[in-house]
Amino acid sequence: MSQNTTGGFDPNDPFGNWRTIRDANLDAWAKGMTSLVNTEVFAKAIGLQLDTLLAASAPVQDMVNQHMETYLAKMSMPSRGEVVSLAGRLTNIELRLDDMQAQLDEVLEAIRSLAAAPAPVPAAQPAAPEAEEAAAGEPKPATPRRSRKTTE
Repeated sequence: MSQNTTGGFDPNDPFGNWRTIRDANLDAWAKGMTSLVNTEVFAKAIGLQLDTLLAASAPVQDMVNQHMETYLAKMSMPSRGEVVSLAGRLTNIELRLDDMQAQLDEVLEAIRSLAAAPAPVPAAQPAAPEAEEAAAGEPKPATPRRSRKTTE
């Protein structure tokens, strides 16, 4: 016996009717706007407005970029182009270092493989005349050292 005889009206909620009207209004607007923005005509109109805006703002953007480069130059700070150039150079250096590291790894691997291989037994060879002098105990004459001349 708890049937609602008021038809959804609650006398204890004074804003209930307003809330119901607001929700119905929002749903109607949402459906209408969704059907509007999903049309080809709307997409063309928005595209035309955006193209016009971008075309109008291009000279302003160029002027701002020019003034910003002048300001950065006066403040002894790098411009965007200089930072991009520096980044490219650093990337090039990093790639070269990576290549050098790979080559160094190959050289180390070759040295390790040679060190692990058994050493060949040398065949008996006739002694060279210099080796005989060294064995006889005669010292070799020292080569003269070159000195740098300094200019003052």
